[in-house]
Amino acid sequence: MLRLNRSLITDMNPSSHISESFRSLRTYIRQLGLLKGTGGQVLLFTSAESGEGKTTILANLAVSFVQDGKKVAVVDGNLRKPGLHSIFDVEGSQGLAAYLSGYEEAKDIAVYGSLANLAVIPAGITHVSPPDLLGSERMAGLLTELKASFDLILLDSPQGVDYSDARILAPLSDGVVIVARHGRTKREALRKLKGLMEQTGVRILGIAMNQTR
Repeated sequence: MLRLNRSLITDMNPSSHISESFRSLRTYIRQLGLLKGTGGQVLLFTSAESGEGKTTILANLAVSFVQDGKKVAVVDGNLRKPGLHSIFDVEGSQGLAAYLSGYEEAKDIAVYGSLANLAVIPAGITHVSPPDLLGSERMAGLLTELKASFDLILLDSPQGVDYSDARILAPLSDGVVIVARHGRTKREALRKLKGLMEQTGVRILGIAMNQTR
């Protein structure tokens, strides 16, 4: 069962100015033309450093797109320090790690709940090196399968400067959103992350600034 917690402002208070900010981000992504044509689109979320709020932004954006009538899947690709299971209070799934390790099938790791058209795939637990799992053919296969059933797949990942995970996932994505925290993210770290993402060839959709006033 999937339940929503207080981090999801877009669900709890859709009329707030914070929810309006997520609608603006949703509109920006739509205007890029990513949702036109057939097949779902995969958007990767990463940040330069930890604690930037990318998981919360991803989750609220997912709810905002669902409110707009889209079918959305969120996938926790942060196998090092997962967070989506807490935001969505996920139970009843072994998660992405079990699928990538060959223990579960794709249809068995998605969690659905009271919010229509939203599926959550938590990270799960693994003792295998995350880059080895994320770089496997099963990861690419999962995203292909999800693109056939959902309009949008939002993929979380660890901070991109410290770890290679985001760079591994980037080529499997249709675009990357970099999340930074106002007054905290160092410009040099952000510049380095941008360069690392550019090396993968992924389309950088923009920088989502968190906690601005």
